[in-house]
Amino acid sequence: MEGLQSRQVTFLERVRLLPLSILVSVREARMALQALPFVISKDFLRTEFWRRALFSGRTPWRLSKDFYAERAASDIHCFGETPLVTLARIQRRAGICSHHKVLEVGSATGRNCFWLATVIGCRVVGLEHIPGFVSRADRVVSQTGCSERVRFISGDMGDSLPGEPDIIYLYGSNLDDDLIARFARRCCEKGEGVRVITVSYPLTDYLPDSYELIDCFPAIFAWGVTTVYVQKVVRPA
Repeated sequence: MEGLQSRQVTFLERVRLLPLSILVSVREARMALQALPFVISKDFLRTEFWRRALFSGRTPWRLSKDFYAERAASDIHCFGETPLVTLARIQRRAGICSHHKVLEVGSATGRNCFWLATVIGCRVVGLEHIPGFVSRADRVVSQTGCSERVRFISGDMGDSLPGEPDIIYLYGSNLDDDLIARFARRCCEKGEGVRVITVSYPLTDYLPDSYELIDCFPAIFAWGVTTVYVQKVVRPA
């Protein structure tokens, strides 16, 4: 989509989308209803049962907070997950299909990966640097028998990215610029045409000659409204 530029969510878009947070927006409630069959998918619900059971004694928020507190991080309250309704919208807008190989960077509890694998039929890899998340996600895989569709790897997004994905998704809206720039370079190593989906910032701001912005749209997250960017690699590393 030529001429598409990075932009912020406008005031009118915020006004239109804000009601989704309280489920009274007709337009966004319709999106929620469209996502409902995905949420009640038998295979997905099986992964949800085990995922929630494994976090019943220690919530994801607590596990993440403890991990960063032990390392004296400046921000220990940085855990977040993409709402399923928003994930369904991203899947539609980005054209993610069953034949795609998807890499989620910062997969946390693995919910997005399980949804993409069990509902959409993608082959998914989740990259996560908190060991407690990876070990629990691995147990969900073993309990539900979905190892042919989804797997999890412990690692840092700035060092290397596994596999040969068609699509890379990163929900990390509070990352520092140096880490985002390293991530952008790692994505370029995956080759021309790879699509990268980011939340709150486009990679064209970091490597303008390496990426083409092909779509951007407002989306709801637990903390508010932001812009999701879909870009593709046009100059591989």
